[in-house]
Amino acid sequence: MDGVDVISVNAVLIALLFLALKDPHAQFKLIVRNAREQSSAQQSVAGDSLLEETALLSPSNDAPVPSSPSKPAAYRTQQYPPTLRERLPWVNMLLISIRFNDCLIAIPSHDRSQPQSPAFPKRRQFFIQALLSSVRGLLTIDLTHAYMTTDAYFTDPNISLYSPLPFASISGVAAMGVRSLVLGAQIWAALSQLFYLFATLPVGLTALGLLGDLWSPHTWGAYYGPASAIFTHGLRGFWGKYWHQTMRITTSAPGYALADVLGLKGTEWKRYAVISFVAFGCSGVVHMGLVPAEPLWATVSPNRLRLNMGLFFWLQPVGMLGEMLEESLWSRTTGRE
Repeated sequence: MDGVDVISVNAVLIALLFLALKDPHAQFKLIVRNAREQSSAQQSVAGDSLLEETALLSPSNDAPVPSSPSKPAAYRTQQYPPTLRERLPWVNMLLISIRFNDCLIAIPSHDRSQPQSPAFPKRRQFFIQALLSSVRGLLTIDLTHAYMTTDAYFTDPNISLYSPLPFASISGVAAMGVRSLVLGAQIWAALSQLFYLFATLPVGLTALGLLGDLWSPHTWGAYYGPASAIFTHGLRGFWGKYWHQTMRITTSAPGYALADVLGLKGTEWKRYAVISFVAFGCSGVVHMGLVPAEPLWATVSPNRLRLNMGLFFWLQPVGMLGEMLEESLWSRTTGRE
């Protein structure tokens, strides 16, 4: 291996969380369903789930939570069990739930949103979503691939990103924007396949009674949030509410620890800045692993590609803090939020 890879770096971050930053034995609690949730129990947590989907949306999300948060009657919390038989499912649940669904992990912004309202109250709805997501994703990939075969930029490494498009006399920044949208649509379509199609296996096993609902992804929170958050909160809405939160905890936990060491408390923007820069710093290193050791058709070195990949994520908190500054100036100037 001539560079970092996604799985190894993420495994290091998970180990850092479990072994250094937190004490799972003393601090972590698993939220267990006492019975099949009723609609009233789901509604009681739906509001919190929507409001607290991210630690990186606004500084106020890091406010402390009560030591014994009130949970619906259908739930109870379970600390690290005393017997081996009980420990195995407890520990395995932590390992398979990268987003720490139905877990209290001593991170206030996360714990306030637990337990999240199930994304799919019924298995049938999950299977329908998996089918529709797969069809949508495969069609998007086919359509974007069909376009790529007509655009020389995607087949000839010597063609500039700003060169004219094949179907119109569009060049420069506009051509770059179109090609970026095509590539972005393909990435989005590919990522959407990761969350639903493969998850039909455990959901099917629970339907057959071979697994408990605790292990079924259809009872977990939604993978993606509302796209409207992008228009109301910009970059913070995209990363914090819309985009999947698969690595949110593992990348932001070092930032929380550093902010605590620096004595940054509550809702001050400095704490938010530290958490954001560390989270996206770690995320950039993780995503550098997407660049293979010998990229096909590359016109620059693999390390240059990795650096560009990292820079994309490392610059995100700059934009997020810029949005916060703009909002603050707007409020002071106009007197409106």
